[in-house]
Amino acid sequence: MSTAPGTAHPPLSASFPIDLIGIALAMMAMYVPTLMTLFQDGSGALWREGEHSHGPIMLALALWLTHTRWQEYAAMHGTLHARSSELRAAWGFLMLGALIYTLSRALGIIYLEVASFIPMLMGIIVLRGGWPLLSALKFPVFFCIFMVPLPAFMIDGISHWFKTQVSIVVADLLWNLGYPISRSGVVLSIGPYQLLVADACAGMRTLFMLEAMGIFYLNVIRHSSMLRNVGLAMLIVPISFTANSLRVIALTLITFYFGDEAGQGFMHGFAGIVLFATAMLLMMGVDTFLRSISKAPAETGARA
Repeated sequence: MSTAPGTAHPPLSASFPIDLIGIALAMMAMYVPTLMTLFQDGSGALWREGEHSHGPIMLALALWLTHTRWQEYAAMHGTLHARSSELRAAWGFLMLGALIYTLSRALGIIYLEVASFIPMLMGIIVLRGGWPLLSALKFPVFFCIFMVPLPAFMIDGISHWFKTQVSIVVADLLWNLGYPISRSGVVLSIGPYQLLVADACAGMRTLFMLEAMGIFYLNVIRHSSMLRNVGLAMLIVPISFTANSLRVIALTLITFYFGDEAGQGFMHGFAGIVLFATAMLLMMGVDTFLRSISKAPAETGARA
């Protein structure tokens, strides 16, 4: 195939730098054992558990947003370059990520092993486009935090309080509706059945996951109204609490009417999907309400 006169294709090294390709391949080789640990059976298989199963989703969203924002930045600014000082910083990030990965892999600390991906990603970004590109991609890099499994010692206290409050709300609501329900801590007794409100149902990890989805929604929508951004960010926590409470209510009623097998079988997993759908619907409903509020002063000013 011939090239038309006056049309020049950029060399392969300019579009796909050899050092960047080598680093990307090395990272893929590094993190394959990590992914195998996260998905295989064993104590480190955190992404197979309900409490941490949002990790792959968060990683996929972070990588998709990184690619999208990178393409937008490249389309606006053309060829990307990094200065010599930025190159030194990029290699510093890469070496830091490699050091964290090596030590955590040797010591079996899976949390730090996953977290080491963040400085590695920062190193690649700075190596390709310097600080301006990293500034443009700061949110996708920050969002990678939500894929890191949370150690139990960091959140158990808050998680227990959160589960207790959900249990209180569910027990009080169903009791007022006439159901034979009682509560002991985070254990709900309804009829002949007992249900433990676990972390996967209404713990801090679930709140953490829904908070991540709310922040992602805010960033993708890109509201210009400060009222909408701040208001929705503050309301994510009560929205998450409401969605978790509705999930526990649904599982409690399913167990009461259809038995323990129904409550702990397919419907238990399906309730997790309903949880996300409910949270997102509540979030969009609140967003619509805040939009109507933020439009009112603007329309009043325009008429004036």
